[in-house]
Amino acid sequence: MKVCALFPGQGSQYIGMCSDLLNSEPEANQIFAEASEVLGFDLRALVMEGTLNQLTVSEYAQPAVLTASYVLFDSFVRRTGMTPDYAVGHSLGEISALVAAGALRFADGIRFTARRGALMHRSIQEQKGRAGIVVDLDQAELEDIVCSIRQTHYVSISGYNSPKQFVIAGTAAGLRLLDEKVDHCGGEFIPFRMMPMKADAPYHSELMQFIQPELDEMLAEISFSAPVFPICSTVQSELIRVAEDIPKLLSSQLLQPIRWNQALTRVQSLGATVWIDIGPGQSVRNMLAENMALPAAYSLDDPQDRSRLLERYDAVSQTSRGGEAG
Repeated sequence: MKVCALFPGQGSQYIGMCSDLLNSEPEANQIFAEASEVLGFDLRALVMEGTLNQLTVSEYAQPAVLTASYVLFDSFVRRTGMTPDYAVGHSLGEISALVAAGALRFADGIRFTARRGALMHRSIQEQKGRAGIVVDLDQAELEDIVCSIRQTHYVSISGYNSPKQFVIAGTAAGLRLLDEKVDHCGGEFIPFRMMPMKADAPYHSELMQFIQPELDEMLAEISFSAPVFPICSTVQSELIRVAEDIPKLLSSQLLQPIRWNQALTRVQSLGATVWIDIGPGQSVRNMLAENMALPAAYSLDDPQDRSRLLERYDAVSQTSRGGEAG
């Protein structure tokens, strides 16, 4: 079987992430301790005892989600010996995938996501734009609506989450007009301001160009390595295989739409048959459930899913040993 590891982005965080592993595995506590040392505050205390409002602020949410994702990944790898055949990360999740694949040191990933989150939060403070989700509308129809609005106001599809779920970024006026047109066509626009864990900002659009110079300075300070397993970037829906490609992709990532659905289709075409949501919550698993062309994903943060997946790996391992013995 070919396995694709899926890493979620900001918005998947919640108070109590990884509590079962933190209570049972010393390695999980060591990972949180390393993140805390880099950040200069007790990340474990924030995740276990803080408030969701604080954990939703990008400069805290991003290193927290990266850390939780890495804890889940590390635990599963130690138990199964798994090396994914492919990985895909949703925005921030692409950085988690790079850390998991050894292309980026964990400490550098924590430092980068905290600074990246602080930069991204400025788009909220400076009111650069807003965002929301469109559901129950075909991609072609939504693209026509966006094209018509762009003649007078800025709007953009900033995320292709599933065949009928799309993230939209734009100006307030542009999004009001989009809301009217989407409703008229039978779809629904849900503003991020109405969704507690979502940052109401125009991420992954041209409205984020103001942060690129600082982002490039940060990336210039980081050393990257070739990933030990290929990552399908959502910037171009192409596989990341060499270190030299990574800084350019991360530099343009926040200005380009998240081509999540396109990346999944690409990995499926390469033979992926098992999909594992490796991160807090079940947001990735739920997005895959909206795509009828893909099989259901397992969520490592769901105890039942984790048990079923471990049983599947144990069965495969036993079959392999039986074949070797024969």
